[in-house]
Amino acid sequence: MFSFTKEQQTLEISGIHIGGQPGKNPTTLIGGLFFKGAPDYDFAEQHLQTMMHLSKKTGNPAIPDFFIKKEDYLQDIITFIETSLPRTQPFCVDIIDSAIKIKTLELLHQKNLLDRTIYNSIHIGITPQERFALQQHPPAAAIIVAFNPKDRSPDGKIEVLENGAHLTDQGLLQIAYSLGIKKILVDTAALAPGENSGAAIAAIPVIKEEYGLPTGCAIHNVVEKSKWLQQFPTAKKSVDASSNASIPLFGGDFAIFGPIEHAEAVFPIIAWYDILISEYTENYFGVNPSDSHPRRKLFQ
Repeated sequence: MFSFTKEQQTLEISGIHIGGQPGKNPTTLIGGLFFKGAPDYDFAEQHLQTMMHLSKKTGNPAIPDFFIKKEDYLQDIITFIETSLPRTQPFCVDIIDSAIKIKTLELLHQKNLLDRTIYNSIHIGITPQERFALQQHPPAAAIIVAFNPKDRSPDGKIEVLENGAHLTDQGLLQIAYSLGIKKILVDTAALAPGENSGAAIAAIPVIKEEYGLPTGCAIHNVVEKSKWLQQFPTAKKSVDASSNASIPLFGGDFAIFGPIEHAEAVFPIIAWYDILISEYTENYFGVNPSDSHPRRKLFQ
């Protein structure tokens, strides 16, 4: 359990507070939709309602992360976001293809949705066209992925934030700031087993201490790629959900926990760890939990 000497930023994104000293704000939980096959909107609606109910019950903020893999899906997904989410609910758009990223930004601008959009993500593959689109239509916040293919250690992640590991003309932080993006979350880039996957967790306190920025990762990805866990299908579900607890334990602020249907397992686990961390940090460091913290809602 940590307390950082660097002043910690708390970002407010459409009513959700992310960041700060451990124990202050609850861990934000980001659940993904539409990873496989064509979008199933009835399924999405059902699980969005479940996630929002869990968020209200535990106090852990919930953010849906919409994966847009084909341009053909773009219009319908944005319409679903516009009609199905509460008017103030922030959301992520998670896109690999640069051309689809650009079209998504344009459409979100037309729909007046950018003020609650978290752009997922800026990384070393950013193109000049994508930069221009971000400058023209800046989202409320962006996730920066600290992936350094030359050095997968925590130091390598710092390097890519600082100078792009000399793979980009500027460091990723400077690129984001130069585009007018003022609210930044750092994803420490969880890699497959055998590729220094543990560095994604070890880097969280390093980046928090260096920059004071909200930091987290998708440690769920490491579980998904741990093939040996397929021998233990019952345990794999528990490992998948509980792996996210390593993020707040190392001082992190958000967990990209995987498919949204995992929310029923993840939210109570993270709420429990948030309570544990808050009790310690208040007693030892004097950090008072926010009014929405699980310790206020669940622990009497």
